[in-house]
Amino acid sequence: MKQKDSFWGKNKTFILLFISVLTGIFLLRSFLSIMARVPEENYRVLNHITVEVEDKQGKVETFDSHLFNFTSCQDKITMHIPLEKAWEKENQSINFFFYNSVVKAYYKDQLLATYGENLKRHMIGNLLVSIPVPTEAFGEEIRVEIFPKMHFMENNFDEPVLINDRDAIFFTIIGQETSYALFVMTLIATFLGMVIFLFFSPRHIYAREGFWLMAMIFALTLWHLGNSGMLYKLSDDADLSAVGEYIGMYLLLPSAPIYASYETERPRVKKYLRIVGSIYSAIFVLTLVLYLLPTGYTYVWNLRWAQALQLVILLSCVFSLIFPGRATKNSSDRILEKGLVVVALLGVLEQLRLILSASVTDRWPSFMQTFVKIRFSKVLIIVMVFVFITSYSFKLILILQKNLEDEHLRVLAFSDSLTLLGNRQYLQRKLDLMDNQKAEDYGLIFMDINDLKFTNDHYGHDSGDKLIRMVASAIKDAVDPVGGFCGRNGGDEFIAVVSPEEYIFSVAEKIQENLEALKEKERVKFPVSLSLGVATHSELSAEAHLQRKDYVTSDYVIRKADYRMYQHKCQVKQARIAKSRK
Repeated sequence: MKQKDSFWGKNKTFILLFISVLTGIFLLRSFLSIMARVPEENYRVLNHITVEVEDKQGKVETFDSHLFNFTSCQDKITMHIPLEKAWEKENQSINFFFYNSVVKAYYKDQLLATYGENLKRHMIGNLLVSIPVPTEAFGEEIRVEIFPKMHFMENNFDEPVLINDRDAIFFTIIGQETSYALFVMTLIATFLGMVIFLFFSPRHIYAREGFWLMAMIFALTLWHLGNSGMLYKLSDDADLSAVGEYIGMYLLLPSAPIYASYETERPRVKKYLRIVGSIYSAIFVLTLVLYLLPTGYTYVWNLRWAQALQLVILLSCVFSLIFPGRATKNSSDRILEKGLVVVALLGVLEQLRLILSASVTDRWPSFMQTFVKIRFSKVLIIVMVFVFITSYSFKLILILQKNLEDEHLRVLAFSDSLTLLGNRQYLQRKLDLMDNQKAEDYGLIFMDINDLKFTNDHYGHDSGDKLIRMVASAIKDAVDPVGGFCGRNGGDEFIAVVSPEEYIFSVAEKIQENLEALKEKERVKFPVSLSLGVATHSELSAEAHLQRKDYVTSDYVIRKADYRMYQHKCQVKQARIAKSRK
């Protein structure tokens, strides 16, 4: 029972947060399933297709499924898509994605559509194909000829979808409505986060870490939107979709190790991650420039290398994050430790899926066919966003708590515990600051409590403490409204500084009035009175000018006020003596 309580106590916040996120996703999915999902009767998945792959020697290999492969950009792929007569409707189209190829669709010998011939910048992005279906084609078939520009399948081919033209704009997100909404929100939020953190990064190291965290999530999300074809919902431009996927894929290379370098405390690992991240940052910028310029550079040449590097970098970052080298672990570390196991597993599975998709066909075991159809990246992004954002948030909370604790300790160091006013160190710091700024327009009140020792000796130290608190309250209530500061200089002495100096005498009078009011209100038995002396910087500056002295510091003003306070105290004593003789 104690172990269960300990586990719940350590992970309560994390568990509740995880449940709330899952609940939010479930509610969003339920809402979109009702309000935004394309009705199933409005589209049909065409899963009974035949694919013929002809190599340059004329050898033909036939596949009875959408799972097929090819081995050369000189291969010709012919896809036969049968359409039943019962499906006949007007304004229908066949939609699917294919990577970096020239695609031509025919009904018998009639050319219906062609894609990919005039793309100037297309590289590794999905090509969105939409084939208009004439009504006479129902009961027969549509023939699609594909001429790949790559030597391998970059991703598995998903079944074509027959859908009416009105709903065709939603083809790219059919069955992925919730994911699309989440990922677009993530994309926008992380981009704004990058901008905000970049603004604060010159001044705060945690803003730099936050920038690379946002960049990493932004990159992975952008890559997935392009790789899954959902980016077409934002723009129907094939080049833009390809560029988005490229930026996401290659930006992930530097952002992941640089972010991980902020989390580890192992010097060699930190240095390794920083160097690797810097190299990949340079490669990212260089390849982007090469792509934007008319160099003819095509990134598919290095696609498998990039995927292999992603795998290596991912594992390096995961191990550095799981084993950061910290002696003690906080909530942020525990979230990373548990979440990264899932993130690493999903990342490895997604890269393996992409690599295997070039080979898996309908002749492979059924579990392998199922494996290459699962988009692990979808779950990976959701888990990654939850783990990293939650971990970073907990880290910032811990930093904020530490800063608040430090601030509290600083306040305690400059506060008098009995009166809660500033102490001698506080007063000295404020006065030094005034001297450094050459402040001139201020007045100072030096105060001393009368009969404090008498009160302590005859009424007890509790009464003495109460007397001190009464005086402190009277001073604070008089100083605060006009601006300035006050504090306990030690024992029975207090100092108040008022700026501008024109209010100094009215504040001194107000202090005495406040003290008399407290005396009447509290009805204490011990004597309550205060001796004070007032001095202004201007009068001492005038004296110094006559004596040809330099700038008058606060020490001179304090000594003058102290002297006048002593005179006032002597007057009080003489008045008491005179009164007692009567």
